[in-house]
Amino acid sequence: MILILGDLLVDLSLRIAGFPVRAEEMQLLEGLDLGPGGAANVAIVAARLGLDVGCMGEIGGDLFGRVLLDGLRQEAIDTARVHVNPAGRTPVAGVLVDAAGEPAYLGFPGQLSLGHLLPAWQAAIAQAEALFADGWIDSAGGASLVLEGFRAARAAGVPVFFDPGPGNPRHRRDWIRQAADLATVVLGTEAQIAALFDGLEARQAAARLLAGNARLVVIKRGARGSLLVQEDRALEAPAFPVQLVDATGAGDSLDAAILFGVLRELPLPDLADLGNAAGAAKVEKWGTGHHLPTLAEIRQVLMDNGRAAAYLPE
Repeated sequence: MILILGDLLVDLSLRIAGFPVRAEEMQLLEGLDLGPGGAANVAIVAARLGLDVGCMGEIGGDLFGRVLLDGLRQEAIDTARVHVNPAGRTPVAGVLVDAAGEPAYLGFPGQLSLGHLLPAWQAAIAQAEALFADGWIDSAGGASLVLEGFRAARAAGVPVFFDPGPGNPRHRRDWIRQAADLATVVLGTEAQIAALFDGLEARQAAARLLAGNARLVVIKRGARGSLLVQEDRALEAPAFPVQLVDATGAGDSLDAAILFGVLRELPLPDLADLGNAAGAAKVEKWGTGHHLPTLAEIRQVLMDNGRAAAYLPE
């Protein structure tokens, strides 16, 4: 089973005509949705690609927690290791997307308290096929939780996938570097990868990671595609041309596709194509959660661009 650790939240997605949104003015919404978000997005796309996926982390015993659990189960994702804190409050991200497809975020951190792995989680990590986490934490204990999980995975020989993301400005980010140093695969934008090492560019930072535990660094370049770097090879993969509707969740979709491809031992060109196709299929759609790309949509992007997709499940 692939385990997704932490960053379990709900996305409240709001489609608006345009920015700015001004005080005392009414702007009618063009779309409204509530469903799984955060690292649950990675879980959903990974499950749609045919992987056996479970989420592991803390949520509140509130309405948003129930929405999240129901949404994960709807996507055939194992929730047995989701810890429900009856007194806690589930984090929520308000995602505003305008007609140009670019998102703005409003974050409610919730109220969570867990800062260590539960015994059942430690056992599950030791038996996992892979462990994924990102750099977004909503509570002071979130960083400790991720680092403890990564160390447990490495001790058990389980590959670790890490996306530092933009991080939460409310919490210190010094733990991000520690997490990246423990990861087998690191995925992030050029700015996020470069930020791991002061004064280095993304390619230089990737080389530093590969000199340690990392075996692959995936640099996400948005509309320019991606750069996949291994110790002895680097591959630039242009993006597939699609119409941008909503960029939210494109990076999560790419993360899930790379996770699938690495575990299926795809050659680097196929791995790059699959990641870019998942991201492209996402930006053509509005919303996250249940609106993330399906297997058929990802396959269609590959086929439309003359790429083979025989490695994908039927």
